[in-house]
Amino acid sequence: MISTRYEIRIPFYFLILLSVSFVLSIFAMQLFGAALVILWLFEKNSEKKKAIDSFIIAVLIYGLIRIISIIFSEYPDESISALYREALFFLSIFPIGFYLKSFDDQKKKIIIYSFIAGAVINSLIGIIQFNLGLVSRAESLSSGYMVFSIYLLSALGIVSSLFLLNKEDKKINWLLVSGNAIILSGIVASLGRANLAIALLILFSSLLLKLIDIKSTTLIIILAAIVSFISFQNNSGEVTQRIESPASLSDRDIIFKGAVELAWEHPVLGFGPRTFKEIFPFREEFADKGISGWHNHIFQVYFESGLIGLAAYLYIFVIIFKTGLRAVKTLNDEKKKIVKGILLSVSALFLASFFSSVIDTPVLSIVFVFIVSIKNSEIYPKQSGV
Repeated sequence: MISTRYEIRIPFYFLILLSVSFVLSIFAMQLFGAALVILWLFEKNSEKKKAIDSFIIAVLIYGLIRIISIIFSEYPDESISALYREALFFLSIFPIGFYLKSFDDQKKKIIIYSFIAGAVINSLIGIIQFNLGLVSRAESLSSGYMVFSIYLLSALGIVSSLFLLNKEDKKINWLLVSGNAIILSGIVASLGRANLAIALLILFSSLLLKLIDIKSTTLIIILAAIVSFISFQNNSGEVTQRIESPASLSDRDIIFKGAVELAWEHPVLGFGPRTFKEIFPFREEFADKGISGWHNHIFQVYFESGLIGLAAYLYIFVIIFKTGLRAVKTLNDEKKKIVKGILLSVSALFLASFFSSVIDTPVLSIVFVFIVSIKNSEIYPKQSGV
């Protein structure tokens, strides 16, 4: 067990606050994240070393390649901003992983429930805003609809993993059903077709993996359908437009055309981070002139950091699934279900990365670190080493 020099409740409360703040307040998320980094800096080096795992090493390799791609960027003035924009992501892997590994199972379970509660609260805020007509697509108080929707996706697999662990407690089971339905309703009201398809895939995968039973799955879908129907009765503008234009690609066809045009110009290290506006050849064809990124994290990593960067990015996911799948063979039933649920959530984030940016987005990158670090703490120390 890793030990901290502080009273254990201090990092514990900071992690609880972080777990509910992700899209509620970016400022609060950065504040709690920075506080954990500062706490970690003064921990004993001997204890820090114990917390280093293969995920952290994989992220650091990716970070090193990002720095190299900045150095060799075609547009260094634009790329240099990645250093501070992505700093919290690369720094947060150390304290979040360290402190989660120092907690006992009960504290980790409280943090997991706090994260789910935060997702439910934020989803409710988005649904209420949508019903009141304050927004055309459900979103959070501090982030747009896409970040909001992908954040909710990250909670789906995790919440599904808790059902059969509490099957004897009907009150908790009903809370989980209601919470899952609210999260799913938030994704529906955000009107992201790809994210809704991923959400349903994750829900049915949870059923196939026996993380949730058919009765609970049916109730979740019925409740989510009711909430969504009421929401669209109150705010039908955007959904009507989407029904009338079901084949709309949100300019992604133009992005694909630009990707083909640039595919082999800088294949090794890319053009450098944050260079979309400078390199994209067909910006004048966009219906939405505000587009400033690839809307596809695979494209983005490739064009910013080349094949080397893309290989490092994919390696992060290989490590996550390799350690997780190996661990489920040896863990007890409770930990096994939690790890399976988190792997589903990571799968959701990976699939969502084909339609948006994920681990270089300030909020989603910390969410990603948070849920993977929970998984690593569940399998520590046997399966998470280097």
